[in-house]
Amino acid sequence: MRRVIAVLCIVVGAVPLLLGTAAAVLVGPDDRVDLRERAAPAGVQAVVVPHDLVPLTGVTLHVEARAESGDVLVGSAHPVDVASYTGVARRLVVKRVGADGRPVGDVRGAPDAAPLDVAAATFWTAEDRGAGTRSIDVPLTDEPVAVVVATAVPAAPIRFGVGLEINSAFTVAAACAVGGGLLVGTGLVLLLRGGAGRPRTTSTDAHERVPATTPEDVERAAQRVEPGVRRRLVAVGAAVAGATALAGCSPVPGLADRAARPERPALTAAEQSEPEPTPHPYQVASQAAAAGDPSAWAQVTGGPELEIRELSTRIELARAATDGTPVDGSTYELVTLEEIDPSFTSYPLYRVLLAQAAGDETAPPFVRLLERRDVLDAWHVRAEASVPAGTTLRAADGPISHAPTEDDLARAAGALDAVEHYLATGDGTGVVAMGDLAEVRHDLLPVDELGAVVQSLTVQAWGDQEDPFGRGGASRAFGVADGTLTVLALDVSATLSSTSADEPLRFTDPVVAELVGQPGWRTSLRTESVVVVAAVVSHSGDVTVLGADAAPVHRP
Repeated sequence: MRRVIAVLCIVVGAVPLLLGTAAAVLVGPDDRVDLRERAAPAGVQAVVVPHDLVPLTGVTLHVEARAESGDVLVGSAHPVDVASYTGVARRLVVKRVGADGRPVGDVRGAPDAAPLDVAAATFWTAEDRGAGTRSIDVPLTDEPVAVVVATAVPAAPIRFGVGLEINSAFTVAAACAVGGGLLVGTGLVLLLRGGAGRPRTTSTDAHERVPATTPEDVERAAQRVEPGVRRRLVAVGAAVAGATALAGCSPVPGLADRAARPERPALTAAEQSEPEPTPHPYQVASQAAAAGDPSAWAQVTGGPELEIRELSTRIELARAATDGTPVDGSTYELVTLEEIDPSFTSYPLYRVLLAQAAGDETAPPFVRLLERRDVLDAWHVRAEASVPAGTTLRAADGPISHAPTEDDLARAAGALDAVEHYLATGDGTGVVAMGDLAEVRHDLLPVDELGAVVQSLTVQAWGDQEDPFGRGGASRAFGVADGTLTVLALDVSATLSSTSADEPLRFTDPVVAELVGQPGWRTSLRTESVVVVAAVVSHSGDVTVLGADAAPVHRP
């Protein structure tokens, strides 16, 4: 019996002894497993450690790097931000561990890709930058995070290393090794003591009888066990139990529950809590434009809104040069009544808000569409449309991403077609509530007041005609509780002709006439305008216009 117990102790203890010893040697006292350092391929300016390289939680990712010349940056951020930042550069994306213990991956980006702007990158959740070796430690949870190594000098070779820190790993490994060692030692002691016992007697008499063993015999034999042996067995059992308990009390890494394509909110919680900059960029741009630089609006606006602001400022500057009317560069604070912040798997990001001038309850609210083209870009106003008081964006209660689905985009495209058709023909089929759209069309084509006729009329989506809801367009869609909220931007070009040579036409404002190259009396006038429409489309496709505005633009 003693021999069986000894063998079991040796067999059972050998496994944790070997594994625990190997693990303790691997992780070391710092609880970290480090891959072998490697050099990034020539021409690579960045190394990306993606969010799915380590599918674990409860561990800490360690990344360190150095550049042979210049500063190096090691930073962690949301994978969508990282993809936007590094997507323009030649980069190494780490995919796995090679047979030699070094990280390996794929080189992406053209050899002549634009260099990264390391100084402008300030979006990191954690970072370490400067000369020499730089490193960060990133605790891994279910929230996706990626790590970037980038050099300030594009041609500078990079050396980097990746490690994984597992809390108390060395302690647990050592405890397992100790527990296994105690079991193996106990087994060896039992074997040695068993070999030193009294020799067995054998019988050559086939008729010799072996006396039966009674329970009383077993009890007397147990009582004859040496007290020292019993104490050693108890001590070993206690030690093994203690090592097992120590290992069981240590946190255990788990499998991460992360999306294959992570989504980033248009505004993260950290971004929402950031205070507004002082002075506000919109105020800076407005003052610069009023001082004579209409292009300053590009700092805070884009797309249709930029065209509108630039022409408006040029008109004000030209009028000031003519009659001395000062250009008003003041701005006012806004109060946000409602906001929708979708989540995206890639840039550009966009969001929509319902706002009103602060401190003026009589001021009409308006819908404002904002867009951020890439991670280094600021938010730019893309389009605006005034709406009646009491308007709501119809966002659902509770958490909802509001990111447009294929159905949302299809409904928004249908609304764009319906509005485009109405502006071109006056036929409002599909639009169940016109709102201000009828008045906008009348202002664009004032034929009755002018005694004119429409010689030509072109209505089309602003920007990319093939994909007006894509990167090159300015129309956007948002999923809401009862359908789809959409902000539509359209170009309207019209040529109005007089009905008689005795009744020519002209722009009422000579400043505008000069700017658009149509001064004085004329037989025809050509106008260019941007129309912005905010509408809700029901699940059945009915379009309800919330608000609509038109403003002149000029494209030489």
